Order: sequence, then C-alpha cells, then structure tokens
Amino acid sequence: MYVKRVVLENIKGFRDLDFRFDRPGERYEGWTVITGDNASGKTALLKAIALAIVGPDVARALQPSLRGWIRRGAAKASIAVEIVPHEQDRFTKGGRRYEKSFWSELDLAQDGGPEVTLSPGSKRRRDKKGPLNGPWSENTLGWFAAGYGPFRRLYGASPDAQRLMSGPSRVARFATMFKEDATLGECEIWLKDLNHKKLEKKPKETRILEQVIDLLNRDFLRNGIRIEKVDSEGLWLVDSKGTTLSLADMSEGYRASLAMLVDIARHVVSVYGEEELISGPEGHMAVQHPGVVLIDEIDSHLHPEWQREIGFWLKRHFPRVQFIVTTHSSFICQAADPRGLFHLPAPGRDEDPFQLSDEDYNEVIRGKPDAILRGPAFEMRHTRSPAAVDALKKLAALHAKKKAVGRLTESEAREEGQLSLFVDPA
Repeated sequence: MYVKRVVLENIKGFRDLDFRFDRPGERYEGWTVITGDNASGKTALLKAIALAIVGPDVARALQPSLRGWIRRGAAKASIAVEIVPHEQDRFTKGGRRYEKSFWSELDLAQDGGPEVTLSPGSKRRRDKKGPLNGPWSENTLGWFAAGYGPFRRLYGASPDAQRLMSGPSRVARFATMFKEDATLGECEIWLKDLNHKKLEKKPKETRILEQVIDLLNRDFLRNGIRIEKVDSEGLWLVDSKGTTLSLADMSEGYRASLAMLVDIARHVVSVYGEEELISGPEGHMAVQHPGVVLIDEIDSHLHPEWQREIGFWLKRHFPRVQFIVTTHSSFICQAADPRGLFHLPAPGRDEDPFQLSDEDYNEVIRGKPDAILRGPAFEMRHTRSPAAVDALKKLAALHAKKKAVGRLTESEAREEGQLSLFVDPA
C-alpha cells in the first residue's frame, strides 16, 4: 500500500491542502520529506494521514478527542487519502486484490455538542471500492503502515499508553505518534520472545531473529557498534573496543533509532506472517515488503552525520517502503526522491503549502546545508548567528559613513576593526 494523494479541508490550521506523493513513472516508494517552521502543521499532517489509513474505529483509540481539529470558523472538516494497493495487499471478501487506487476519507463535524463527531466520508469514493474491507479491516493480508512520533523512547510508558502498545496491531503501529508517553518497549520484549523460542529450536522464530540481527548489523549503527546478542535480559551491543553494553546503557539516539527499526521489523513480520523478512538476490538482500512509514521529526537525537545517512540507509534496506517524514534538518532533505520535498508555510503567513519545484529539488540534492537552509525548503533569511548578523549590519553602516564622509572617528575605526572579524576571509 502507498499514499498517492492527501487532501485536507479545514483540518487544524489547513484551509485547503492538496499534496500528491506519486513520483515519475507512477512510483511511490522512497523518501518524502515535509519541512516547515514550528507550528506550521507538520505533525498534524502526518496524524491526519494516519487516521485516514486506520479508519474511524482505530482513530478514536489513538485520538479519543478531536477538539481543535476543525479549523476555527468552520463547522466541518475532512481528511481524504488516496491509497494505491500493492500486489501483496488483499481485501476480506475472498482474499482478492484491489486493482485500482481508492479514497480513504473521514468527515469531522461540530454539531453543537462539546465533542467533534468522526465518520467515514464518501465525497470522492462515490460507488467505488473503499477501505472498509482493506486497510480499515483487522483481518486482511498486507496493508502495512506504521507511524512514529518524535518521542521514540524505550522506557517510561504510562499504563494507558502501554495498553495501546500491546493492543491490536493497527493501534500499536501508531501509538507513539499520538501518545507522547507511549514507548517502543514492546520491540525488546519481542526480541526476547524470539530468543526464547530459538532456544526451543523453533525454526521460524530462529530465522526471524537471525534476520533482524543481520539487518541491524548492516552498518545502521555508527562508530563500529554492533549487535552482539539477545538473551533473557534484552539486546546487547559491543563497541569497537570490545566493550559490551546493554541497550539501556546506550545514548538516546542509539536507543530511539534501534527501537524504531526493530519495531518496524516486528510489525512487518506480524503483517506478512510466514513470508521472509529479508529476501532478494545475493548482494541485494533487503526487506522487500511494501508499506507506508510515517516518522515525525526523524532527526531527533541524531548526530548530523547520522541525519545525512539515515534516509539513504532506510531506502536501501526497505526499498519498497514509502517513507513520509518531517524534519528541521537540511541533511534529511538530501535523501528525498524526485517530487519528494514539500513545505508548510510558517503560521500566520497567508501562503499555501507547496511542493518544491524540480529546480529547487535539484538544488537541495546537490547543495550544501547553508544553501538548503536559505532555500524554499526552510526559508531562513540568515544562517549566521544573530551576533554575526548584527555585527555585519553595523559594519555596513560604518563603511557607508566612511564612503560618504571620507573618515571615521577614532572609536569608530576601532569598532570597524573589531567588527571585521565577522567578515569571511577572501
């Protein structure tokens, strides 16, 4: 399954958003990036996509209250996501394939009561096949989708959040996106359970555990750190000096990244069952299953070098997955595929969300971080520090006076010399 198009009407700060995620050649897998200032609506957009994918019943479990979701001044709103099925996706009636794309729609209404009502929409569906017997059903084959919020931690879940994580799979796959106190602790429990069954000589679980460890050790971790083993106490790593560390002893960046990757593998296994997690020709072994993975603020906790590499790594090892991510990092943008860069304007600006042009996209792919930050993806006026910007303004004023008057006072000349330190050397 892939997301082809997203249309939001009166959802939160969006009056009208219409994004198409298809790529040249009608392809969808790869890296799609959404940028924008704080409060521009990046998280709201990902959550809206998630709600349309899971349907109204699961949506209420993830988002019990929808107060504030309808744009101020409007009485109703809608979320519509056009979904493209993959050959591995089936629907419940007879297990047949969906042949064409279809719309998954939700209508929100403020009917005078304190709460917003949520119901299936039909504006674009008309009489065509819809999501009810596909991604909205718990008992269909395929339709893999997962979503992760910016707080991808392993420990500290509240009891309510823990129930979500250990509940039905469609709820658990999106729990951290909607609950800040949800964790990815289930992933380590899953690994320990696989190891226990490996000790019982169960071939399926043994093979899955070996493939997960193999995936994690394919240069995902940096600085020579590798997975050493899984035992009854959890996941153990070893660094380049031979020091063994538990997952709990690792930095937040390592914990969050490892937990998310293991969690994606866990849900892929749960969706595709008996099929191999990793397959393909020798030298090109990867997770070959399709799906949609939404990640909010993927750059959280990651060193810039890791930010630069993570998108390319995920695309290599999940070549059929459509990743839709948000970020404040120029490095994350450099992994974007063609037509895969979108920008949300800052709050209060009377501008529409837009897709970057092919020319601007090419500038991002081949550009340096400074140029990317000053381009349309981030719209920063300055990338220097505020002190440097202020100093250069003062220096420009002194230069203008010297040109007009012919000289500076002694104190102004000293200041000019000090401010010249902020000028880049030729």
